[in-house]
Amino acid sequence: MRRGGFTMIELIFVIVILGILAAVALPKFVGVSQQAREGKMKAFVGTLNRTVSPTIWSKHIGEGGNVKNKENLANYIDIPKELVLKDNSLNNCGTGSFGTSAVLESNATLVGTNGYKILCRDGNATTAPAFQLKNPAGEVIAGPES
Repeated sequence: MRRGGFTMIELIFVIVILGILAAVALPKFVGVSQQAREGKMKAFVGTLNRTVSPTIWSKHIGEGGNVKNKENLANYIDIPKELVLKDNSLNNCGTGSFGTSAVLESNATLVGTNGYKILCRDGNATTAPAFQLKNPAGEVIAGPES
């Protein structure tokens, strides 16, 4: 009488097929959390430029549009956990071009996000302040180039 079940060779084939599928799928998932964190930072910079920046600018347009030493970003928007607020008063905003010091930096305690920086450019009577995101290589990946 023959017992029901799988032979050893059938089990080996199944294990080999599962190993091949894992080898193909695993590289696709490596770095997904890093891409998600970067995407969240890009969206945050977009929100800063579309919503927060014009709000701050319109509030200070009567004062020449300069927002340095006057505003704290945390008063206008929740800062994501991926970022650490470095300059509460926007002192590091460049005049006419983006400053070199970060207003926000990536949180070093979160694996894979170290080195991202958000820089700002101060507004004036005709232009709202702007924010840009730079990756660890120093390339602008969100926000205006200049």
